[in-house]
Amino acid sequence: MDHIFVRSDFACRHEYRLVSVDDACVKQLKEQVYPSPSAGNATICSGDVAVVFVMKGDGQLCLHDAQSTRSVRRVEYSNTMLLATRRLNRAGRSAVCDHMFDSHAAHPQDNVSAVLGESYLTIEELEGTDGGSSGSGVAGPSGRGYTFAQLARMFRSSPAELADLLQSIGAVVHRGLVRLLHPSLAHESLAAVLAFLDAAEPCDASWAAAREHLCPSVYPDVVLRSLEAVYGARRGAGEATKDNDSVVLVGMPALLNLPRVLVGLAGGVFDAHQAVVHRTLGTGEVACGLPLETFAKAWMDAIPSSLFGVAGIPHRGAAGAQKTLMEKLRGYVVVEPRSGGFGGSMQDTVWWVPKESLSIDFAARLRALFELRPQLWDQMELKEYVGTLVPPDQSFEHVIVRHTREYRIPGQPVQYAPLA
Repeated sequence: MDHIFVRSDFACRHEYRLVSVDDACVKQLKEQVYPSPSAGNATICSGDVAVVFVMKGDGQLCLHDAQSTRSVRRVEYSNTMLLATRRLNRAGRSAVCDHMFDSHAAHPQDNVSAVLGESYLTIEELEGTDGGSSGSGVAGPSGRGYTFAQLARMFRSSPAELADLLQSIGAVVHRGLVRLLHPSLAHESLAAVLAFLDAAEPCDASWAAAREHLCPSVYPDVVLRSLEAVYGARRGAGEATKDNDSVVLVGMPALLNLPRVLVGLAGGVFDAHQAVVHRTLGTGEVACGLPLETFAKAWMDAIPSSLFGVAGIPHRGAAGAQKTLMEKLRGYVVVEPRSGGFGGSMQDTVWWVPKESLSIDFAARLRALFELRPQLWDQMELKEYVGTLVPPDQSFEHVIVRHTREYRIPGQPVQYAPLA
């Protein structure tokens, strides 16, 4: 932070604000003259000029630099001074910061998956059979899409955090635009990769071998690289994958992020099953539903047999296997007990509602969840859905009681019900 300057269009760009700077930074500031091109002197290196902080927001004010995002929760009076040099002017310029901001670390403030889901990337686009021009720079027939620079300006998060998030959800760059694979393509290709890895010898199984087998004859290479980013095992170089009992995994289980694979296979069931029903929530999200037994059978049939009994996945015939497996989908499915049928028996419905698809507003997300299941929610189930929306310096228990009624029964998990 050797040089700070005020842009000529500063007053017109309402998303930017001057903010207080640490004393140590202020002491490093020096008056700098920007010579005219004819002066013959060396110009300032572009790497020396950088934006220290960017502040933006409508209902909520956020502050971010290149690496982290913070949410402003309190504004206090201050007489802090920020010194800035002005281009083409030898005189230093002072700007008074009338306010000081108390902020805390924050998660990305917009739903990236929902925005990118407006224009999914299909196999036809990847293979160039969609009728679009490969050099047009437009995202498919719909013409919708965003470059990374556009996303960085759009979302209230730092570029580094945005890049990590995009990688974790398997985003790819196609014709210069950041896209997500169409769910049908992702689920179909995941099943193909699992089938190949399940059939391969443990010593021969690898993501590279899967790409060599399936690309480009079945899928473009970028599809499998996207899958590996989402479903590949997370470990350092040379570090062996272990299950919960510290048993070293080999073959297919060692290559996979098993919790994510289970979620991906569950999404594939809702994407392809003919009996799926849809329900639009009051907050605008659409949930997909199936009877519990129908979903559980189709989902367990989709799980490769070699994964049962590994890394916390129970054997298929074990007592309570279905209940244990359903717990792996917390934060992605909501089980709604529904009365009906002969004798008033309970017919549970499973709703596919990934937490990434829900509103980032804490209260709105709670309304959607209680609309799907008005009954009591266990603390662990609710925490999986809304825990990421709780500021890091606050506890879930303190925040949730502002929006729900809490029930504590000895020997049972803490439960919550809607206030109204």
